[in-house]
Amino acid sequence: MTRNRMIYGVLTLLLLVGVPLTGFAESQTSVNGKPILVSVVSTTVSPEPVVLADICPIAGKFDGSVSVYAKNLKTGQVMVFNPDQIFASASTIKVPVSVVMYRQFYDLADQETRRKYDNGISLMLSISDNDYFADFLDEIEETIGPEIIQQHFVQLGMKNTTLRDPQARKDFGYSNVTTAVDMGLFFEQFYLGNLINNEKTNFMKDALTNTIFNDELPRYMQGRRVLHKVGELDDILADVGVVEGEAGPVIISIFTKTTLDTDYASDYIAALSACIYRRLTGETTDWKGL
Repeated sequence: MTRNRMIYGVLTLLLLVGVPLTGFAESQTSVNGKPILVSVVSTTVSPEPVVLADICPIAGKFDGSVSVYAKNLKTGQVMVFNPDQIFASASTIKVPVSVVMYRQFYDLADQETRRKYDNGISLMLSISDNDYFADFLDEIEETIGPEIIQQHFVQLGMKNTTLRDPQARKDFGYSNVTTAVDMGLFFEQFYLGNLINNEKTNFMKDALTNTIFNDELPRYMQGRRVLHKVGELDDILADVGVVEGEAGPVIISIFTKTTLDTDYASDYIAALSACIYRRLTGETTDWKGL
């Protein structure tokens, strides 16, 4: 399989006019009189988590490190495999950063700046643009500070997620780190519309659906709608998102680290995602494995 991660193609960007954002619960720390993120409670009560390797043996057959968190939002059933292992977040962190930009900066901006935010977020989520990402991180760091953002990540259940954290760089080699369960919990609250208003939630969902990176989570999903974010570094490949289907939707969060080539990790994520989806829903996929 040939991966072409450099061809962006022609993107038609819908630049939306911003509206005041609501839907956040009060928190103790705020900037400009407004809370940054929210402490929320899942709408589903999960049965006891299933050990993924027991029903998807492929989970334990990876040459490297792997971490998985998955949840059927309809049934509440959870599957895990090393869910709390720390990984570099790579570009998966662009989804939480996008939410922070909409929540904390968008409604205070003028129309031109709002268009920049919409354009940048669309590009970050669809083609993983790094220039806007760096600009937005600078703005967050200068206005709010990464430490405060991390406090609110903890309120969301993201206990091991950092932004530009020197201690994380010292401990793990990367300043932006996360876990499969952290990202899975975040995507659940984002998908359910608990973090920003419906207009911007749907705007982000469309960008995540229309990404150019479709080799991993969507590969075997038989054309189902998949909204997801890939993260890739030299030895890291991750994919986090939601697969929509009649027996779902299903959150799938997979992080891998290996010295082998990216195609190896990509094939693994695609196959494991299909196995997880089948086991959590009973629906078919194009994957021919067990």
